[in-house]
Amino acid sequence: MHIAKTSNRTTVRTDTRSLLLSLETTAPAARARMLMPTQFPTIAIVGSGPSGCYVTQFLNKKWPKSQITIFEALPVPYGLVRYGVAADHQGSKAVTQQFERLLEKETVEFRGNVAIGRDISFAKLTESYDVVVLATGLNYDAMLNIPMASAAPVLGAGTLLKALNGHPEANLPVDATGETRRLGKRIAVIGGGNVAIDTLRMIAKTDDALAGSDICDGTRTKLGTASVRDITLISRSSADEAKCDDSMMAELVALPNVKISVEGLRETDVGTIAQMLREAQAADKGETEAQVSLTFIFNEVPQSISYVEGFGAELISSSKNTDSESSRIFDSIITAIGFTNGAEPNQIIPQDSFEGDSIYRVGWLRRGATGTVAENRKDAKAVTERIIEDFENEKIKAVKPGLASVARDLPINHVTYEGWKRIDHYEQASANASRCRKKVSDLLMMLKIALRQHDIT
Repeated sequence: MHIAKTSNRTTVRTDTRSLLLSLETTAPAARARMLMPTQFPTIAIVGSGPSGCYVTQFLNKKWPKSQITIFEALPVPYGLVRYGVAADHQGSKAVTQQFERLLEKETVEFRGNVAIGRDISFAKLTESYDVVVLATGLNYDAMLNIPMASAAPVLGAGTLLKALNGHPEANLPVDATGETRRLGKRIAVIGGGNVAIDTLRMIAKTDDALAGSDICDGTRTKLGTASVRDITLISRSSADEAKCDDSMMAELVALPNVKISVEGLRETDVGTIAQMLREAQAADKGETEAQVSLTFIFNEVPQSISYVEGFGAELISSSKNTDSESSRIFDSIITAIGFTNGAEPNQIIPQDSFEGDSIYRVGWLRRGATGTVAENRKDAKAVTERIIEDFENEKIKAVKPGLASVARDLPINHVTYEGWKRIDHYEQASANASRCRKKVSDLLMMLKIALRQHDIT
């Protein structure tokens, strides 16, 4: 496949290569002058999710000639939109169309498969760019702060949704044989926000109901989602305090193959979600139509999770309504209680230790794991305005060379925008009639496609 480039973009890349060659034989002082921006700051965006792309969009609009480089640890862009937004919400994922136009711009460069801290040190990055924006998000599931047996079949919703979205590093638990552990027939989801509702919907939906999505069918098969028969959502809040959007709940209860039951509702729960659930519970669905039983339990607080050999996990919880404790056995428990920057031993994503006058944070990394893509846009706008204000007040100066200064530090197998478009084309061409794309979920295959080491015709 041939990836077409605009003539301007081709010229820019040719000029960049020529510049790098000329620098080899140029004296240091003259070299510095050649690389020195004279009017606009050079900008590094670490992370290519919606927050990073929106900051890039706003800064490019303000300073069209400013050189902006988006660094991404994966070979592919778009972060949360590609791997966090549920696979059946293609309308929300469509925001990538405007990000595509952004990455086509002459002064915006994408560099994928580049991890800051592994390939380029953070010190080198700040030495090379006038502005550094950290947009790495929060990539780890928050853990329940209760006694929990290590052998219990507990899985984070973020990991599950990433896997269903084809994330190459979504490490699902395995069984004694080394195969992906199946969810089983009876599962619990702990949480009450949009991620919990996404989890319920993605497990409960039939294959036909997922038409037009980009869900990873291989992962669904490995998890055995088609075998799930009973799902229990456990929320410590009341129905009126539920953190999910009304539209998300409406979409869930409208699924024709799901039969709803509710526990823990209070008479004082009179909001939209409570009423929606009462009506859904009263709906008469035949046994053949309702393949999945979905029970909502509100005002229920998890206390402990133990492992029961041969059965799965025992969840002990207490009711705020009655002060009584309950014991329930599940094949799997999925936690959907938020996200964190994690405490992984080999973590290399920029975190709180990276500070400086020209360093900015945006999105979930800045304000926590709250808000939708639209709210990330608002946050990106606010951060952009602060960057512009700092530049106009001369807290930031346009003195650093940008991409040319880190070019030699890039791994030989880094991925450009053109490489990403080869992956994009391959995924869309590989999809069957009921899917909009079949994501490549293997890192090595991604790189082979991006670097033209694999035939994509």
